[in-house]
Amino acid sequence: MSTAKSRNFRRRGGDTESNDGNDGGTTTTTFPSKPTSSAKPKKKPQAPKLLSFADEDEQTDENPRPRASKPYRSAATAKKPSSSHKITTLKDRIAHSSSPSVPSNVQPQAGTYTKEALRELQKNTRTLVTSSSSRSDPKPSSEPVIVLKGLVKPLGSEPQGRDSYSEGEHREVEAKLATVGIQNKEGSFYPDDETIRAIRAKRERLRQARPAAPDYISLDGGSNHGAAEGLSDEEPEFRGRIAMFGEKVDGGKKGVFEEVEERIMDVRFKGGEDEVVDDDDDDEEKMWEEEQFRKGLGKRMDEGSARVDVSVMQGSQSPHNFVVPSAAKVYGAVPSAAASVSPSIGGVIESLPALDVVPISQQAEAARKALLENVRRLKESHGRTMSSLSKTDENLSASLLNITALENSLVVADEKYRFMQKLRNYVTNICDFLQHKAFYIEELEEQMKKLHEDRALAISERRATNNDDEMIEVEEAVKAAMSVLSKKGNNMEAAKIAAQEAFSAVRKQRDLPVKLDEFGRDLNLEKRMNMKAKTRSEACQRKRSQAFDSNKVTSMELDDHKIEGESSTDESDSESQAYQSQSDLVLQAADEIFSDASEEYGQLSLVKSRMEEWKREHSSSYKDAYMSLSLPLIFSPYVRLELLRWDPLHNGVDFQEMKWYKLLFTYGLPEDGKDFVHDDGDADLELVPNLVEKVALPILHYEISHCWDMVSQQETVNAIAATKLMVQHVSHESEALADLLVSIQTRLADAVADLTVPTWSPSVLAAVPDAARVAAYRFGVSVRLLRNICLWKDVFSMPVLEKVALDELLCRKVLPHLRVISENVQDAITRTERIIASLSGIWAGPSVIGDKNRKLQPLVTYVLSLGRILERRNVPENDTSHLARRLKKILADLNEYDHARNMARTFHLKEAL
Repeated sequence: MSTAKSRNFRRRGGDTESNDGNDGGTTTTTFPSKPTSSAKPKKKPQAPKLLSFADEDEQTDENPRPRASKPYRSAATAKKPSSSHKITTLKDRIAHSSSPSVPSNVQPQAGTYTKEALRELQKNTRTLVTSSSSRSDPKPSSEPVIVLKGLVKPLGSEPQGRDSYSEGEHREVEAKLATVGIQNKEGSFYPDDETIRAIRAKRERLRQARPAAPDYISLDGGSNHGAAEGLSDEEPEFRGRIAMFGEKVDGGKKGVFEEVEERIMDVRFKGGEDEVVDDDDDDEEKMWEEEQFRKGLGKRMDEGSARVDVSVMQGSQSPHNFVVPSAAKVYGAVPSAAASVSPSIGGVIESLPALDVVPISQQAEAARKALLENVRRLKESHGRTMSSLSKTDENLSASLLNITALENSLVVADEKYRFMQKLRNYVTNICDFLQHKAFYIEELEEQMKKLHEDRALAISERRATNNDDEMIEVEEAVKAAMSVLSKKGNNMEAAKIAAQEAFSAVRKQRDLPVKLDEFGRDLNLEKRMNMKAKTRSEACQRKRSQAFDSNKVTSMELDDHKIEGESSTDESDSESQAYQSQSDLVLQAADEIFSDASEEYGQLSLVKSRMEEWKREHSSSYKDAYMSLSLPLIFSPYVRLELLRWDPLHNGVDFQEMKWYKLLFTYGLPEDGKDFVHDDGDADLELVPNLVEKVALPILHYEISHCWDMVSQQETVNAIAATKLMVQHVSHESEALADLLVSIQTRLADAVADLTVPTWSPSVLAAVPDAARVAAYRFGVSVRLLRNICLWKDVFSMPVLEKVALDELLCRKVLPHLRVISENVQDAITRTERIIASLSGIWAGPSVIGDKNRKLQPLVTYVLSLGRILERRNVPENDTSHLARRLKKILADLNEYDHARNMARTFHLKEAL
């Protein structure tokens, strides 16, 4: 503000007094304290309203002042008055200048502060600087009086008049104040009602006479000074001063404006219900005035200064009141203890009391401790900050890693999604493709099975037909010969004639006449052609029979050390050629099944690679899809198509050499084999066994059940090899494997049951032309069957083989035939050697050790009987020694070394066993 009021607002009291034209004496303001007597006049309840400027302002219509609302107010302030300002006129100060006072070392100031009052102001004012000193209870006996300047309106005191009174009014007020001054026991310094009304009337007249109010409240007490009256900057702004009081200490307060010689007086306040001013209105008016100060002065009241509480001591407790500086905290206007007194005060300081100041060493120690504490807290804060920074860095790194991982997972998920979409389409297409081709594959399998079955059936039917025809002719001849021999004794000629006639009669019955149907076709033509073919076959057999020695018509020994019927395959060349041509046609059709599909669907290797890629790249989804259970269904069409070339009974080609087996055996394994880790829980390890059980085993089972020729050694060897493969690949608990083994055992038992070995005597064999050949052939078939049964030693248990081979075949079929021809020692020894050769490796031979088999005892007994027959015969010694050595070897092969030594002693054999 540029007006004189703003410039002279903080002028000292001395200047104001000198410019007022008074007598130049020092101005003193007397504040009466509570009187000790009870002569205090009674006040009406309206008394506080009479002293309230707020009420006047509310009633005044001219230039109303806005009031700021106080945010909050403590209830304690109504009973405990805080520091306040009191405006007095110059005349009042002159009137009270004669009051006794204590000399002060400070110039006259605008208000009195106590430490408690300043702390209360500081606590209730938001904008003031926080004081570092702690609040303590006042001690009247020790606290000094602090006299400071101040511009803040007091809370608990009523402002006096803002104008100067006339001499009469001054004396009247002075007289009234003297009656209730210091000597008043109640301690009240308020004037009576008439004085208050006069003051208010005077103030109202001055207010109406002054110019329009500015935008802030002037503190000049309502005087019409300033630019409106043409006053200079040096003229005083106030007729009165603001007196600030502290809090009530032991029921009394001290004044601040007094003469230098008698400056301080005890002033007592009356609390509670004696307060005249309305607290809420004073607070709002105070806040409003402070706001006007800030607007007028252009700065905040709390900047660069702080309010300090001052304790005002009663006069009876201390003879002098001292002023203690507050380190320039009170508006920057309080002089230090060493500052000089302004000469305009017009008084002399009587004495300068000692300052209540903490020693510098203690202040330094406190500052040092505070500094060390701050450093410690700073270090702790720095440590926490660094720890938090480290954690933040770790979290940031982890977040970056998570972001990178998420980005990578998104890329992987994208690739997986694309792969799975393509794979889904691929699996859908291949399933539809294989479903479409399944019918053709099944048709080819049926055709191949039929070819194999037809070939086996043709061989077995032809063998059965030939055997039946021969047996019918020979049996009729044998019956005729045995009838003649039984009637006429050993008449061999008559027996031969009877046998020949019977033989011719049977053949004549078999000749089929011409039988025409309605179309003129001969119905028996095919049968006659078959009979001619049979006749040619018999002619070939007769040529082989001519190899027998004429002196040994019953002998069965041939040049290749095999007996008749032992090496026969019973299959014609034409039948073999027909089978081969039909089989080639089926295999050519099989090659064209997948020719119309792309390679990724028609090639097993590409299908396998696609499934392996799925398993390798996305093993979790591979397991979730249960592909280990679905793979046999996907691969089985390719396997079945390739197994059409597998003939387990004839070709002897193992399916392990096939392409499908080599490809799928390494399914799921790395190509180089370096990174292979065996996992017993991997279900794909059972892929090949499952395919063998589901695809290959049924094929073998069908071949064994319908196509296997039990007396064929080659087919039996191939069947044993295929069965061993099944046992290796398929679990022993498999029902399909058990069914296969049961089928093999059943077929062997049926073959033994269907076999017939003649037991004709040597005379009958000599009388009937073809009897010896037929008997030799049937014995040879029995030997082949016995050998084939013994080949299953690695598949079946020993009790099973003993029952079929020894009990059913050897003892019941073969030994009766041998006993009949035992008189022909040489022929009997030869046939016994073939039996021992068939049993070799399981019940006979040098490899057989351990206990003797009681089931071979009938055979041992038969061999010993041959030795006795040989001993009784009168044959040359050389022939006897040769036959004896053969018998001794048979006993040694049967693990009968005791009987072999006896045989050697009997025939004087010197060879070691």
